[in-house]
Amino acid sequence: MSKEKEEHDPVFGIIYGVPKSGKSVSLLKAFVDGLFVAPPGALMCSEFLGFKPNVKEVVPGIGVERIIKLIDRESKNYPAIIIDDFTLIADAELLTIRAKVPGFAAFDVFNKRIYQLRDVARNSKCHIFLVMHEQAPREVKKDNHTRWIPGAPLIAGWQLPEKLPAMADFVARMRYDDDVVSAWPYVYNTEPDANYITGSRLPMIPEVFPPNIREVMLASGYDLPRPAELKWLDKVAEDVCKELVKAPQLTGSSVKDVLSKMLPALAKKHADKDTRHLRWAISDGVDRATLRFHEKNLLDNFVQSF
Repeated sequence: MSKEKEEHDPVFGIIYGVPKSGKSVSLLKAFVDGLFVAPPGALMCSEFLGFKPNVKEVVPGIGVERIIKLIDRESKNYPAIIIDDFTLIADAELLTIRAKVPGFAAFDVFNKRIYQLRDVARNSKCHIFLVMHEQAPREVKKDNHTRWIPGAPLIAGWQLPEKLPAMADFVARMRYDDDVVSAWPYVYNTEPDANYITGSRLPMIPEVFPPNIREVMLASGYDLPRPAELKWLDKVAEDVCKELVKAPQLTGSSVKDVLSKMLPALAKKHADKDTRHLRWAISDGVDRATLRFHEKNLLDNFVQSF
């Protein structure tokens, strides 16, 4: 591990979007050794990748306070802690509070608790990611005034959708895009958007990119080692990437041409491996190439943005 990578502070990130769009899979790929906190059944998608993650299951309503204590206690033991389906966990938290605290005072208690979670995540010793559903842009009328609230991670109240992401390093919205050079028709979006809260402080992140958090963090200088039994995935990913970046540009047809030529040899060489892992490695190679093209064209893209 290089000195530069050792000096990076942990990332506090929020990813959000419509259900079943690949948010959880993108974080499972990024943090194989991470600790996932989620309601029962939320991480069945790990079967797509062919491994069993470290999961601390929480029944909705168990309490955000317990998650705060878990992060404080366990952040030194894992490279990342991912709170999945946090929207559902937060909804259950508010219901529990409203059963004890009457009226709008319940929202004051709820907001304070979420801010406590945000603060412990911000000061964690490891990466912390919240996975949330999407709230559409809307207007809210309060005290004879109308306030515009942009689309944001879905959470109760009219303050938290903006205040919760405010301290995050990384807020990415998953959206459908059938033009993406990927086998999956969704992309993460961090570009400025008048209608949705998005943004990133990571240095090498495109405004629109495939749902691969690991490759984005690697390109930004973070070290995310895989467990010993999966280290071979990076060699395959790098080999695929090197072949793809030889083309003048990355397109669906150029990716198909390269992969069609490489696949027989890769399948033969790794015949003893889980096919799902080889698919995973090839997918990482395609996404890595996308980021290499972004880095190569960084100045051109900047000029074109005017």
